[in-house]
This record gives sequence, structure tokens and C-alpha cells, in this order.
Amino acid sequence: MKTITIKAKVYKPKSKSYPKSKLLKGTKVESEHTPTKKLASTIAKNHLDEDINYYTKLGKMERGKKKRKAPRGTYQRRGK
Repeated sequence: MKTITIKAKVYKPKSKSYPKSKLLKGTKVESEHTPTKKLASTIAKNHLDEDINYYTKLGKMERGKKKRKAPRGTYQRRGK
């Protein structure tokens, strides 16, 4: 099995307190993409610094993708 090394600059979060439910939701989402829970939490805090409703909006966007029938940028021909 090949080992992958991830190098990324992670910024320290600006705020010291976050709503618990939003931080838990963000950490869960980021855990799908990161090797450690600590890194996932830091990334979630950075996103919450940008927009406190980041993960709420992300969830709405992903639910909207499931409802769409054709991918964006495509069209279905009528008639013929």
C-alpha cells in the first residue's frame, strides 16, 4: 500500500468559540477528507470563521444537487 503525504498550510482559527452543533457538523464533514480529527476540527473552524453558516449552506447545496435531474450546463432536447 502506498503512503501519501499531505502538505498544506493550515491557518489558526480567529475565534475561540463556535456553536457546538455547527462545529460538530463541520468536523464530521471534514473528517471524510482528512486523516485526523484535530485537522478536521481546525479546517471546520476556519470555514466557520469565513461564514458561521458554511455547513448549513453546504448541506442545502448538496441536497439541491440530488434533486436536479440533468447536470448543470447540459440541456435536454425537446420534440424530435
